[in-house]
Amino acid sequence: MHTTKLPELHPAAAALTAFREVNGEGRTYTVSEAPGGRGSIVRSLNRARAVGYVKPPERDCYAVLDVLNGDDEPVQEFAIPTARAFRWWYRHLRLRVERDDA
Repeated sequence: MHTTKLPELHPAAAALTAFREVNGEGRTYTVSEAPGGRGSIVRSLNRARAVGYVKPPERDCYAVLDVLNGDDEPVQEFAIPTARAFRWWYRHLRLRVERDDA
């Protein structure tokens, strides 16, 4: 079990999304609304932290997990440290690549 302490979740947290660099280009992903509200985000973060799939924000990471408010504006971020961790988040949140023309 990983013991990395995460920052307290922002009070306005309502959804999650991800961003990562692929071949020198930024790639954004769809927004995943939290059906159970802020509590479901906390549970997801706790599960991911326990297995090392999320860390406090850091400069060098595989991807960034963005916490969004009710207006889908970023209010906080966490680090997704590895490709394996990203695949877990991708499945868990049912993320898809955001189309450039969307």
